[in-house]
Amino acid sequence: MQLQSPKHPPLPSGQRGVWAAPLIQAIALLIVLGWWVARSVPFSLSARADSVSSASQMLPCVSYSPFRMRDGHGEVNPFNPQASVTPAQIEADLRILKTRTNCIRTYGLSQGLDAVPAVVQKLGMRIKLGVWLARDEAQNRLELERGIALARQYKDVVDLLVVGNEVLLRRELSPEALSKILADAKQRSPVPVTYADVWEFWLRHALLAQHVDVITVHILPYWEDDPVAVKDAVTHVVSIAAKVQQQFVGKPIWVGETGWPAAGRQRAGAVPGRVEQSRFVSELLARAGGLNYNVIEAFDQPWKRSFEGAMGGYWGLFDAVGQPRVALRGSVVEDARWWRGPLSALIGGLAGVIFAFLLRVRRSPIVLACALLGALAPVQWLMMQQWDRSPREQALSALLAAISTAATLATFLPRFTKTHDLIRIVVLFAASTAALVLLLDARYRPFPWWWFLAPTAALLAHRASTWESTFKASNEARLLAAVLAVCALLIGLTEGWRNAQALSYCALSLALAGAAGWPSRTKTSNAINAAGAQNSVV
Repeated sequence: MQLQSPKHPPLPSGQRGVWAAPLIQAIALLIVLGWWVARSVPFSLSARADSVSSASQMLPCVSYSPFRMRDGHGEVNPFNPQASVTPAQIEADLRILKTRTNCIRTYGLSQGLDAVPAVVQKLGMRIKLGVWLARDEAQNRLELERGIALARQYKDVVDLLVVGNEVLLRRELSPEALSKILADAKQRSPVPVTYADVWEFWLRHALLAQHVDVITVHILPYWEDDPVAVKDAVTHVVSIAAKVQQQFVGKPIWVGETGWPAAGRQRAGAVPGRVEQSRFVSELLARAGGLNYNVIEAFDQPWKRSFEGAMGGYWGLFDAVGQPRVALRGSVVEDARWWRGPLSALIGGLAGVIFAFLLRVRRSPIVLACALLGALAPVQWLMMQQWDRSPREQALSALLAAISTAATLATFLPRFTKTHDLIRIVVLFAASTAALVLLLDARYRPFPWWWFLAPTAALLAHRASTWESTFKASNEARLLAAVLAVCALLIGLTEGWRNAQALSYCALSLALAGAAGWPSRTKTSNAINAAGAQNSVV
């Protein structure tokens, strides 16, 4: 007769009721993860910078935009015509900024921003006044007229009239059209005139220099075509500024934007983060010497995430609610809100362990996978806050969270044994789609490891279990696994060996492809099949 394979062979009697080992392992794993998240990174300014007075820690100038909160019309941003800011809010913002700088740079004059010079004058600060240029010629004329009028009215506090910001980079004006606007502004402005763009565009359009008094360049090491690691970032800024100065001898050079993002994805060797941002700003203060520069930016601008991913919304010296982020000396932690990081992960992980024990799961790999699933829950929530930019993306994240949780738990529940292949197909489809999108359009997208780490760990643990029944991967699962593996390898090649985040994501994707897309046989299943074959012969 044919021997029937049980769903789960019984545990040896000596292992029944043994909870200590998996519990200790799970708690140890959670403690290590919590320590890693909460670790502090000590650093300080150079000895020379530490020895000077605190007044010298003031930044030369900082980009200011008030579009950081929500009002009755929704998110306040420069593209929402109903949104505006009041002089009272501007004054409250600038009083916060006075703790870090006595100079601000603005970018436009609409939506209440024309009140900034008056507040600057009231608080005894200085301003580089921005005039926003775009495609609309009529609006450009109105903006320029208003800028010149304000520069004349507040000449005692306006140091520079910045006519246009990256309009060539955005391809909204031709160099010829921009030249005419700059020539007009230079002729009529009571203060020096400049135009601001990334440094490469100044080198490409050197003829613009005859229409400005100052060359304003943007040098952002993180956003360079060849991204620069934070340890080399300040050296890069100083070097590029010197290179531009050689091109424009006799013209003052002002670095109109430089800074570092506090969140987002890694680009080559450039890693965003609070620790890295604090290091960049502190080293800029210590090593920039006589360089004239402006740090972007004063406050986080959540609306920028729609255009630049998470990275765009986290460049502020202060966060969106006005809390300081950048530390210039002492120890720095990646997330100063301890309750939001290691504690929430620890609670979530312990909840996962308790859930596993309630299911009477006693195998260490499975308990560890459940602990990991619980610990990842707050991480997934935080990543949704950083990366999701619309209701559609929020709904997609909720779907991925449901897939991750269901796939992880269903892998271990006997009642879902017959649907394991379907589960693998769903997870592989989600992972391969995410990898394909990332491969085709990576600049502003994350490496979404937080959705696939728990299912991968669960599948690996399930396949490593000695009691797992053999399974045969369907053709669909094998095809999706192959797509995922190819995309992972191409992502690794595209991002380069310096990108540790990309390489880790590629390794995770390959592990998922291997665990879900290729069949395996365990010792137990082999023994059962061998016994079945022998009984069939008998």
